[in-house]
Amino acid sequence: MTLVELLVVITIISTLLALLMPALNAARQASRKVTCQNNLRQIGVGLFAHADAHGTYCSGAFDWKQDGCVTEIGWVADQVRAGSPVGKMLCPSNDCLLSQTYNDLLAWDTTEAPGCVNLLGSGPQTQPDGTTVVNPCRAIVEDGLVPESEARRLLVEQQIFEKHFNTNYTATWYLVRSDVVLDTSGNLVVPKDGCPASLRSRHCTRGPLTQTKTDSGRQAVSSFVPLMACGARGGTLSDTIGPHQSGTPLAMSFTGGPVLNPSMETPGFPAGTSRTGPTGWWATWDKSTLQDYRGFATVHQRACNILFADGSVRAFTDTNDDDLLNNGFEPTETNGFVDDTVELPPEEVVSRWSLGKRR
Repeated sequence: MTLVELLVVITIISTLLALLMPALNAARQASRKVTCQNNLRQIGVGLFAHADAHGTYCSGAFDWKQDGCVTEIGWVADQVRAGSPVGKMLCPSNDCLLSQTYNDLLAWDTTEAPGCVNLLGSGPQTQPDGTTVVNPCRAIVEDGLVPESEARRLLVEQQIFEKHFNTNYTATWYLVRSDVVLDTSGNLVVPKDGCPASLRSRHCTRGPLTQTKTDSGRQAVSSFVPLMACGARGGTLSDTIGPHQSGTPLAMSFTGGPVLNPSMETPGFPAGTSRTGPTGWWATWDKSTLQDYRGFATVHQRACNILFADGSVRAFTDTNDDDLLNNGFEPTETNGFVDDTVELPPEEVVSRWSLGKRR
């Protein structure tokens, strides 16, 4: 073979590889998308099993600050304790490989906690051999483990991460909070125990979604109620956990809940505001709010897999390349939407402030 012939062969092979690479990448992405869909379906099976046994799809969010001990409370704890290692069931296309809850576990100063959430969880348990076992969240608090210390990092790594308490899927506000609790003026009820009035606080909401709400079909058909999706970035890891180095992107714990369009703020009203009428608080909540789904990530070639309350998993595409799925918000300089293209249409994805009977 002459040098010219060899160069021709190399050129032909290079050209064929260049033509094949996009197809190979597309096939790889398709495989990852299917794996993600299967993970969500399996998580859905666990949520439905919990609903059959307890009436709610989960016990709360995977969120130490808002819900309590992450090895005992939250949908991740529910599934791990039922034998499903969700920490191994990650979306393979997502750069976020841990939940943002890990930064709280590693670096949160628990002395600043408002005292309205049980951070400790269950008490010490005595084993048959006489040894005492303390859950890791209680150990962090009671042993006074300093934020960002090596002792605390090792505890979190060994007792939480290595036991598969992790996820890179983001729960919806519907799943972990379901509905708001309002006073007679239409404002979030401020808990008596001092918790802040926040859509993220389970004390200002009805708590985890019940099977009754999705099965009734009065206002929200279960096939349109989103429960979970590929998680958007919610910060970066503050310290090394297992194979994940400091700086690793973290997935949001759960979505933001019903907020005003387009300011993304929680509705608020002067004391004494009437519930009824065109200027009443009910009209504002019902007509001017949408669910904040910016916690969803379009990681599958501009698409996001979403698990619904009927067990189905469907993909929705970011058609305008702003890395968000818009469910009806007007764009502003701060909310992230580049235009008003609706990618989560209301006839396919519920976005109301309440799943209950319209009041």
